Amino acid sequence: MSEPQTSAPAEWRVVLNDEGQYSIWWTDRELPGGWRAEGTSGSRERCLTRVEEVWTDPRPAGLRRRTAEGASAVGGCVAEAVGRQARRVPGAAAVRGDGFALSFGRLEAESNRWARYLRSLGVGRGTLVGVLLGRGAELHAVTLGVWKAGAGCLPLDPEFPAARLRALLAATGARVLVSEVAYGPDGAWGQVRYVDDPEVRGALARHSDEPLAGAPDPEDVAYVTEVPAAAGRPLAVAVTHRGLAHHVTAAAEELTGAGDGGTAVFASVASELAATGLWAPLCAGQRVLLAPQALDLAELGEWLAAAAAFAFLILAPSHIELLARQLGDVGSAALAGVFVVAGGEPGPAAARLAGLLGPGRLRTAYGTAETSYGTLLNPARPGADTRLRVLDGACLPVPDGAVGELYVAGPGVARGYVGRAALTARRFVPDPYGPAGTRMHRTGQPARRTAAGEVRLLGRTDRQLWVRGHRADPAETEEALYDHPSVGEAVVIGVHAAPGDVRLAAYVVPRPGAQGLDAAALAAHCGRRLPGHLVPASVTLLDEVPRDADGRVERAALPGPYGRDGQSGQGGRGGPDGSGGRASPRPRAFLGGCGLAELLAAHRVPGACVAVLEDGALVAVEAAGSDGAGRPITPRTAFPVGKLSLHVAALGALRLVDEGLLAPDAEVGRAGDTPVTLADLLGGRRADAGAAPLPALLEDATGEAFGPLMRRLVLGPLGLDDSCFGGPPPRTKGRTGAPAARVGHDAAGRPLDGARRAMDDPAKLWTTAADLAEVALEVRRSVLGAPLALLGRDTAARMRDALGSGTEFGYEAASPGHYAASVLSPRTGRGLVVLANGRAGDRVREEVAVRLVRVRQLAEGHRTVGDGTWRNPLDSQEGNETIGT
Repeated sequence: MSEPQTSAPAEWRVVLNDEGQYSIWWTDRELPGGWRAEGTSGSRERCLTRVEEVWTDPRPAGLRRRTAEGASAVGGCVAEAVGRQARRVPGAAAVRGDGFALSFGRLEAESNRWARYLRSLGVGRGTLVGVLLGRGAELHAVTLGVWKAGAGCLPLDPEFPAARLRALLAATGARVLVSEVAYGPDGAWGQVRYVDDPEVRGALARHSDEPLAGAPDPEDVAYVTEVPAAAGRPLAVAVTHRGLAHHVTAAAEELTGAGDGGTAVFASVASELAATGLWAPLCAGQRVLLAPQALDLAELGEWLAAAAAFAFLILAPSHIELLARQLGDVGSAALAGVFVVAGGEPGPAAARLAGLLGPGRLRTAYGTAETSYGTLLNPARPGADTRLRVLDGACLPVPDGAVGELYVAGPGVARGYVGRAALTARRFVPDPYGPAGTRMHRTGQPARRTAAGEVRLLGRTDRQLWVRGHRADPAETEEALYDHPSVGEAVVIGVHAAPGDVRLAAYVVPRPGAQGLDAAALAAHCGRRLPGHLVPASVTLLDEVPRDADGRVERAALPGPYGRDGQSGQGGRGGPDGSGGRASPRPRAFLGGCGLAELLAAHRVPGACVAVLEDGALVAVEAAGSDGAGRPITPRTAFPVGKLSLHVAALGALRLVDEGLLAPDAEVGRAGDTPVTLADLLGGRRADAGAAPLPALLEDATGEAFGPLMRRLVLGPLGLDDSCFGGPPPRTKGRTGAPAARVGHDAAGRPLDGARRAMDDPAKLWTTAADLAEVALEVRRSVLGAPLALLGRDTAARMRDALGSGTEFGYEAASPGHYAASVLSPRTGRGLVVLANGRAGDRVREEVAVRLVRVRQLAEGHRTVGDGTWRNPLDSQEGNETIGT
């Protein structure tokens, strides 16, 4: 299998606009207008490392100059729009809630006092203030006061656990926290001021209610909002005043024309869905009705009906189903002029409500903090002010009807991710179709533009879903469960608890020997670490997670109130089976069910499992023999794979390189006078000469234990639930009856009594043939630049170089008494994985490879070429290729 490399990986360059915002762009593509090269070019990771070094101040250059000069800021923010309404209708109701009512005039005066008070604490431009308040009288006044003082606001939910609150405040650099005594975080933390503290109330009364000079700059940060990452620690998005005002004023124009009753807010004020309801009515001179913090959703319909009618209501699908049960369809339709369904797919009640309301009065929307909460109607109408692009992997438009990735341009594009310059540069890229120097946001969502110009969203390609009005990632809940010392395996999925109501359901396998583990304790464990929407609604203890032959979770076989119907919420890697949109047929037997057993007997190998890959997909898995302890080998038997652990460790390390957290050429040790780099470790070069092992290096870089880190970076995103570092995935009474092939054998088939020792090294991988095949396929997808691959194409090239030649990559390795091999051709997508519990497994692999050639010849002899003629495989050079020989 030797063939010249036909195409070199694309090179990149660091670019920036006149505002000093950085990104990366192809070296062979013309730069979009308003962007210039910074001077650094090469691989993607090299460019992102450079961005991390030089982009230390994410503020636009114009804002930095205005701040340095001390010039008064110009208008263009929500606080200014609310102030205009206060001057126009000072006595009109602005905010009402449980036991209080604020007119526009009083709201303006109170916010001015808060602005002056915060200034006296040193709050000003460039600082961030945490706002931890319930739906009470101070919420709007404090937030407006923060903005008028020149600072940004970090909205926090009182229902978040204290540990989460402290982590958010520390990660975002918030200097001051404004809260209520009932909600303040435990322990000492920075400057905390309580709105119900008599001393604070007295200080506020001593300040003037006259406005401060100037107004917030449109490019200053208005909100910093937490959003889930693809896996792991959440991100924090910085939304500017310009972006927030653009969305809120557009929403006010579009939604408040159906009446003058404003809206009601009864969900979390810290969610991405909150901004529209909190501010759009005020910008139009209408009221905001805040639900009591302790409102029971069983009383939601009655509470809304008592205050109706509203100009608009923003509802999650579960809210509409709830209101239909409480008020009936007709009663629900009478609540508002316009209904916006956000945070999930509408259910049956929404369809009935739309029929009652008539055209245009029920709308579905999708918005995120990265687009300043901008409402993206689905389908999006042509000509909308928010510019939507459906582009391919090279940022070129796809034809109408074709599937591409959704990009969002326009004034709603956020500043970026706080403290994540490299990730911001990757996700906020130059807009070649907009005004000079502007950016667009890569959403990562597949979409299609119709011939009529509508943009239709096509679901998600990651595991994110909407739970109780929050964008959530089940991986966060899984990580919290893995933190429990008695949890051996955890699977969390989105399920439909009721029509339109997606919740998280957790399924947990205890560690061997764990005593006294119960579902309530696990839920409480999650509750101490996670916000309420990430705490699983159900926890079920299992002996083993049921899986099909592909190794994927069999949702229909899961016990408990949510698993029997097999329904799942949004999420998964692209499709309901989690395949990410890639076809993954059920693997079939390829040697007739007995050929593998004959090979094992001939070469004195007690047991083995073989996975076959064709055309970039896993097409066959076959197992035979015994694990050495009297149990049969099955496709789900885990084997130790020795140095093949490097496949996963390298994939995880390069994900951190892609994110800008590691630099491949940075020195990590020395071999005498010669520096040792991360690239040396990935390639196995000088790994024992003065450098820390790769697992130790990754632990130092992230502060996470190696096993959970690899679960977050690789095993979880790829769905490799039959793989585990440090030992095989624990199974107590597994359906397969063969949890792991722990007993190794020598070349004569004799068991090695000492082979069990040192098998639980935290850096060593136990895995199945199917899982290891998926790792190889993911490397191929990344090398080929496939959409939504775990690695960028340039980064993946480093892994390919480390693991093999230019035309194939692979590795052979052996733990004591075991054998493992994995090889794949990126060009053809053909490969082979062999795992055996006998040292003679290499001879089994050689014969399997030879037999595969014959199987392919027979199969291809029944295919036709494009002109309808038959092709003889023996006349084709490709037909004589072998895998791994």
